[in-house]
Amino acid sequence: MSIQIDSKEALIAAITFSVMGVFAMMTGPIYIGSLMDHLQFDFAQASLILSVEYLGIALASICAAFWLNRLSWQVAAAIAVSVVIAGNIVSGMQTSPDVLAVIRFLVGFLGEGTAFVIGIAVISSTSDQQRNFGFVIASQVSFGVLAMLVLPKIIAQMGFGGIMYPLAGLALLFALAIKWMPSGGVAPDPAAAEAGAEKASAVPALIVLLAMFVWCTGLGSIWNFVERIAVEGGLTSENAAYAISVSTACAIAGGVIAASLGNRFGSLFPVAVALFVQMVMIYLLQGEMSWWQFAATAAVFQIFWNITGPFLMGAVAMNDPSGRISVMIPAAQIGGLFLGVAVTGQLIAEQGLGAANQVAIVCCIAALLIFAPIALKGSKQAA
Repeated sequence: MSIQIDSKEALIAAITFSVMGVFAMMTGPIYIGSLMDHLQFDFAQASLILSVEYLGIALASICAAFWLNRLSWQVAAAIAVSVVIAGNIVSGMQTSPDVLAVIRFLVGFLGEGTAFVIGIAVISSTSDQQRNFGFVIASQVSFGVLAMLVLPKIIAQMGFGGIMYPLAGLALLFALAIKWMPSGGVAPDPAAAEAGAEKASAVPALIVLLAMFVWCTGLGSIWNFVERIAVEGGLTSENAAYAISVSTACAIAGGVIAASLGNRFGSLFPVAVALFVQMVMIYLLQGEMSWWQFAATAAVFQIFWNITGPFLMGAVAMNDPSGRISVMIPAAQIGGLFLGVAVTGQLIAEQGLGAANQVAIVCCIAALLIFAPIALKGSKQAA
């Protein structure tokens, strides 16, 4: 049976695999914490392991250009699920940082990254991209809430395997959605593609993609160490994870706000306000904090984080009539997270956790400076 790209089944499959693509991202804070607490890795080792997994996911998005229109998406989905299941099971048994780094890179590249690319490819081929991207973001955030609520208790009993084994089981459940995955994208109309190329340049979409990359570098700098920041501020690891789960639940409101705003105020104003609020919250996420103070600050930060994302993704799609650049969104997002974790992990080892806040704020400022000219140009053209 051929699955239509705009069918509910295809949308469910795309959302499912997009969620699998952010397994590492949404568990990042407790991921690093569990490596340090249960395997006795230091900051540099723990951040390296997560960063190479991010690198694998980002490279998968870049390499997708070579196979996306040649390989059946159902076959690719089956490969991705198999690698995530096997890789997570094996990872849960490891104690060597070097061996674990190699395994996590392969899981990121062949598993999570491939799954993420397929999910984005399906959504990008649908007729209502903006709405469907909203569903993807809401589903990814919802997964993050559940992960932060459930996994810390399992980690307390099983160590690092408390993350790996449940995610392997979830991937096995997600395998049921392979049958709903379309075999491939809608073939483009050559005449329409040629006409679109004449009317539009890829440069604006690439610049927005760069802004997203820089912004996500800042997210990677703060988000993946936020649990450690809370612990240094006086919270226990389990209480910190619970606070993060509460803040992540609140963050769903960010996607709802972004969807309700739509194009009413353009993209520059919402993105500028959201980035400013994020900078303020990042500055406040340091020092001694009560549980409520940490949870509230993290919640506001994540709400405005999830307002920024849809506008940047929408700006890429609006400036990309061919759809080829939109498939690079996972590379920009996860590539930024990779760079943020890799660089900040080393800085923290040398300078302390304050480096995470500093890098994140600088990246927010840089992302706004990169994005603003494209957003202003788009507003003038729309007028």
